[in-house]
Amino acid sequence: MAGRTPIPLIRPMLAVKSDPFDSSEYLFEVKWDGYRAMVYLDSGVTEIRSRNLLDITGLFPELGGMHLNIKGLPALLDGELVVFSGGRPSFRELQTRGRLLDAGKIKRAAEKSPARFLAFDILYVSGRPVLEEALERRKDLLAGAVKVDSALVIPEFVRGEGLLLAEATRQKGLEGIVAKALKSPYLPGKRSPYWKKIRHTKEADLVICGYRAGKGGRKLGSLLLCAFEGGKPSFAGKVGTGFGRETEEDLIHKLDPLKIEGPSLPVPRGEEAGVAWVKPLLVCAVQYLERTADGYLRHPSFKGLRPDKGPWECPVPED
Repeated sequence: MAGRTPIPLIRPMLAVKSDPFDSSEYLFEVKWDGYRAMVYLDSGVTEIRSRNLLDITGLFPELGGMHLNIKGLPALLDGELVVFSGGRPSFRELQTRGRLLDAGKIKRAAEKSPARFLAFDILYVSGRPVLEEALERRKDLLAGAVKVDSALVIPEFVRGEGLLLAEATRQKGLEGIVAKALKSPYLPGKRSPYWKKIRHTKEADLVICGYRAGKGGRKLGSLLLCAFEGGKPSFAGKVGTGFGRETEEDLIHKLDPLKIEGPSLPVPRGEEAGVAWVKPLLVCAVQYLERTADGYLRHPSFKGLRPDKGPWECPVPED
């Protein structure tokens, strides 16, 4: 059960990759660039859990009153935590929020860069599970249960017209869309073709297995990355762009305690030189152009850490 509600902890349902398409059997919604979250609600209680079930409620005090805007408690919502900047989702701002520890800094950040919870599914209503109900029925239940305010939002979706929404989000510079079968049940923790994610840019969540020091004014030169196959790490390439001075310092601060004597996985010849090897525990998001014939990332750019994901959730990228 969740810490303060009678509803059991549930891992989120996941999507497979897809190209854009139209279908009357699907609804299509924007893929928001944030942290996936499960929100447990009861009388006097709002509890936010990350996709790997960590309690992150204290990081987002501005969302602590969401239970006041729900009919039918206890309830469980699935959705995305998003920080907007200039009218667009800012993963960088959200990541900055996510690594704060000091209560005073968290409070000030909540006032300066408030997060919103974009609820796109409901799994429990009045303590009753509705996971086996069709998605279109759950959407109706969600609309009837939620009183929208500045912190809690129900994003709009369209039926059938995936190509149109994909093009609209591409023009707006958004990450992509998600297609969901109208008749689909909710399958906790499973990656199912009932849901399909359609990205405009290629992105992978990978694990940091080592790093090289920077030169000149840079403290960090590059990060060595791996994916997990069959429970074992495999080399996926390296990334040396996308992080500024503050991010460099934060990464080194987090990686230094994880140092180990040598690599935890086989690496290509020539990659061992000058590397500080670390336990493969920290997950990061990386954008890239394509993968080489050897399976390494081409033209990668660091996007941010993913504290909401574990290393075992980072398979080899699929092109």
